[in-house]
Amino acid sequence: MVPAIIVVCVILLILAALMLFVHVKTKPRDLHAPDAIPVGAMIKSHDYDYGKERDQKMMRSPIVRLMQLMWIGTAKKDAANHATQTAPEGIKEINNIPYINDGSVYHLLDVYYPEATIGKNPVIIDIHGGGWEYGDKELNKLYCLALASRGYTVFNISYPLVPDITVDGQLKNVMSALHWIGEHIAEYPCDINRIILTGDSAGGQLAAYTAVLTESETLRRAFGAPDTSLNYAGLLLTSPVPSMNDGGYMALYTKRLWGSDRKQKECFRYANFKDIVDLAPLPKTYLITSAGDILARKQTNDVYNMLNERGTQCHIADFGGEEGKKLEHVFTVINPYNEIGKKTIDDALAWLNV
Repeated sequence: MVPAIIVVCVILLILAALMLFVHVKTKPRDLHAPDAIPVGAMIKSHDYDYGKERDQKMMRSPIVRLMQLMWIGTAKKDAANHATQTAPEGIKEINNIPYINDGSVYHLLDVYYPEATIGKNPVIIDIHGGGWEYGDKELNKLYCLALASRGYTVFNISYPLVPDITVDGQLKNVMSALHWIGEHIAEYPCDINRIILTGDSAGGQLAAYTAVLTESETLRRAFGAPDTSLNYAGLLLTSPVPSMNDGGYMALYTKRLWGSDRKQKECFRYANFKDIVDLAPLPKTYLITSAGDILARKQTNDVYNMLNERGTQCHIADFGGEEGKKLEHVFTVINPYNEIGKKTIDDALAWLNV
């Protein structure tokens, strides 16, 4: 028999090798390096300190570090998928507008609208997903261009990522982006009475929360978030995950993203959607999920049920059966140009009728 001490030593060596591998793979890249990836704590720059608000205790969490590694693989998959898609022609793009002028690549937004626009378009503001740790506005650009091709003026925003910032900090940043949009929306072909707020996955959580933050002074005070002058006529939530401390298996990951000091934060008492849903009325809401959406199908249905019970005008497109099993998490955002993606987006926008 192999002595127990040798087995222990082998296990320790394997763990040490794994930790070293994770450390090397997640080492921060320069912002302008060809292999730079928008993953929290993996971007560095001489012009901006991306780690100035970083939760160092969170950085030591093996769950967070392993998730960083997963997002690197996801970024490669997303890049390959984007390469197979062709953006629509005839879209005016105004890129990389700072909504906070501090040099951070995460404090930028884009505006897209049809070049043939005459007058004012209905508006869509999009908040990308990525597990709060991954992505920027480029992740959803093709999706946003698809929305713009339908006659909308689309704002596509970036926001800082965990663990460079915590989820409550992300909400403050998203609200800052919306505050900027409210102050500058008249500079673009926008009908301010016809605004849809949308987000997918983690972006769905941020969208749902910012919709309430916009209307609730109590919640803004708890988060230290700015006010905006925007009013939403519709809310489009694709596979949202807005319950982050509900005791489920996902909470092992998601509650950590509020920071190591989360229990001392007033805002952490609002970490689940059920904690905020009664603070302000929401506009009519369309939700999308599917049988293949193992990450968010239950939470999406939970949100629908909560809104429906409170009398909010809402609809859920939950794709089940054999067709649904082929539809993955946020399938409309990942593939907005295939047949089912196009039809689902068209159905959602037709129902919202903004």
